[in-house]
Amino acid sequence: MTRHIKLLVSAVLSMLCIGVSSQTLYYDLEFDGLFDNREYKNNMLPQTIYGMRVTPQIGIIKDQNALIGGFSKIWEFGAEDRIDPTFILYYKYQGDKWNALFGSIPRDALQRQLPDALLYDSIAFFEPTISGTLFQRHGRFWQTELYCNWFSRQTETQREAFRIVWDGYAVYNDFWDPDDIMNGFIHSGWFVTMTHWAKPKKAGHYIYDQFQFNPYIGFDLSRFINPELRVIVNGGLLYSMIRCRKDGDWHKPLGFLGDIQIGWKMFDVKTTFYKGGNQQPFLKDSEAGLAFHRSDPFYNDTRYLKTEFKAQLINNRNVVMGFSWNLHMSSDGQLHNQQLITLKYRIGKFKKI
Repeated sequence: MTRHIKLLVSAVLSMLCIGVSSQTLYYDLEFDGLFDNREYKNNMLPQTIYGMRVTPQIGIIKDQNALIGGFSKIWEFGAEDRIDPTFILYYKYQGDKWNALFGSIPRDALQRQLPDALLYDSIAFFEPTISGTLFQRHGRFWQTELYCNWFSRQTETQREAFRIVWDGYAVYNDFWDPDDIMNGFIHSGWFVTMTHWAKPKKAGHYIYDQFQFNPYIGFDLSRFINPELRVIVNGGLLYSMIRCRKDGDWHKPLGFLGDIQIGWKMFDVKTTFYKGGNQQPFLKDSEAGLAFHRSDPFYNDTRYLKTEFKAQLINNRNVVMGFSWNLHMSSDGQLHNQQLITLKYRIGKFKKI
C-alpha cells in the first residue's frame, strides 16, 4: 500500500511540474455514507451494509486535456477484514461533443449508471472505478457512451474478466421546448453489455459469456396531469444470451422491464416490474455465480416487483441525503423489506495556476 501511495504522489507531483503556465488546478473530495439494511427471506441473502467511502482527487487541466489522480477508500463498519483503497489515475480529453478517458476512472464520470437489472448496487459501491477506456458523446438531444471495464486480471487462481458497455439516451421534444433536453415528453434509451468471464491459468475451469440488451421508451406525463408532479413511465425489453463454453448451450431469457415514478417536491414513489425468463442461469454455479452475472439476484426470478418510497432529506450544492424504504416481491409471494440511507458530501474547486 505504501508503494502505491508513493507512486500516486509522484504522478501528481509530475503533473504539477509539467508546463505550469495557463493551467488549471482541480481538486475534489467526495464522502459517501451508506446504511443498507436488507431483511430478505428464503434464499435471498439478508444482510446489513453499513459504512462509508472517501474519494479525494487532484488534477491538472490544460486546454482540453486533464490528468487526474486520487483514491477511493471504503470502511465497512464492524468488518475485521480491511478493504484496500482503489487508486484513481486517468487521462481525459474533453471536446465540444466527445470525451475520451483512459485509466482507472471513477464511476461518477459516467453519463449514466447501469440499472439494477444489469449491475447490482452492492458491486457498484464496492467497485467504485472503471479500469479501462471510456468514450462519450454529449449533445442537446442525445448522448451515448462506450466503455470497457477490465475488472480482473488472469493469474493461477484468478480469472481474466471484463465487461463492455454501450448505452445511450435521446429526448424528442422539438414540439415542446427545444432548449430543454431533459424534459421532453418522449424519451428513449438503451443499455447493451457484454461480459467475458475467462479461465484462470490453473486447469479445470471453464469460460462464461453474457450479452444483455435493454432498449426502452418512456413518457413524461407531468404536463398532462399536474406540472407540479413528476410522472414518468418507462417500458422496454430485457434480453440476455448466456453460456458456459463447457456445454456451449446458450440460455436466452427474455422479459418485459418497466417502471413508473410519481414524485412531488422531496418525495418519490417508484415501482419497477419485471416478468420473463430467469436472467441468471449460473447464479448457483460455483464457477460463475453473482461475480459473473453482476446484476441484482431478484432478476433471476420469473416475476419481480419492487416499490421504492423515497424522501430526499437534504439537497443542496454540497450535500445530498436521502432515505428509501423498498419492498421487493418475488414470484413465490414473499415480501422482502429494505431500508436505505445514503449521504453524499462533495466539495471541488478549479483554480488557475
